Amino acid sequence: MRRRAFLSALLVALALPARADPRFTRGLLWRISRNGVAPSHVYGTIHVADARLADIPPGVLAIFEQAKSLMLEFLPDPYSRTRFLEAAMFLDSQTLEQKIGAEDFERAFEHLRPIGLSREFVNKLKPWGVLLNLRNPDGDAGASLDTQLLRRARDRRMPLYQIEEVEEQIFTFDEFPMDSQVALLRHSLAHREELLELGRQTLEAYLAGDLSAIWDLRAAFVRRHPGIAAHQAVMTKRVVHDRSVVMAFRMQRQLRRGAAFIALGALHLYGAKGVLALLEQDGYRAERVL
Repeated sequence: MRRRAFLSALLVALALPARADPRFTRGLLWRISRNGVAPSHVYGTIHVADARLADIPPGVLAIFEQAKSLMLEFLPDPYSRTRFLEAAMFLDSQTLEQKIGAEDFERAFEHLRPIGLSREFVNKLKPWGVLLNLRNPDGDAGASLDTQLLRRARDRRMPLYQIEEVEEQIFTFDEFPMDSQVALLRHSLAHREELLELGRQTLEAYLAGDLSAIWDLRAAFVRRHPGIAAHQAVMTKRVVHDRSVVMAFRMQRQLRRGAAFIALGALHLYGAKGVLALLEQDGYRAERVL
């Protein structure tokens, strides 16, 4: 059984671009400083497993090894995995087939069956639960950069901190309007190959450290499919912009202590609404390292 693949899948959100601060369009590793405390670093990751991400880049690793603490978006544990799975399922008489129709349900089941999910299990998933898995088809093959950092930190017995609690992550998706969940899932099922290609291009842009290209790819996708633009805008606000505000605030707990290494999704670094710009508004200085 590979249900763990579902539990570990994370969303790379399709998003409309925010107006970019020209300084925050390229670069994955940033030095964050403020008078009176030791500098910290913020590293943008991508929540997928790929052979090209099998090793943390040497320049990043060298700085990580000097850090006194690690802060991630989320620290998984058995309870949070179980709780997240529970939240992603209908616990009453509702079913996925009722929400998206028999034809789209069959398509969803065919996409998820290879990772070991039964028809009955898939039929109890909420649309957002299916969407998370469709955006990360390889499931838990390999280790993401976040997982590699967490393993190294535990080996070093570094203090560990998380930005979000499991209930906050659940809220991001579970309070997403059902009509938007259904519309985005149906669209994803109908344009599966195009979305997989978008994922491949996004990874290439990430490996190049090109934050602007990641956003531009998504903007181009929405232009090709204007019928989902309103739903994508809701997704962008909930998954990216709203969370970036919370992240920038909570990161400061460790920034005030100094010498922290903070890793979060690269989408949150980009532009005038990203965490780097928000930190500068609060009196920090952000300088690109890599």
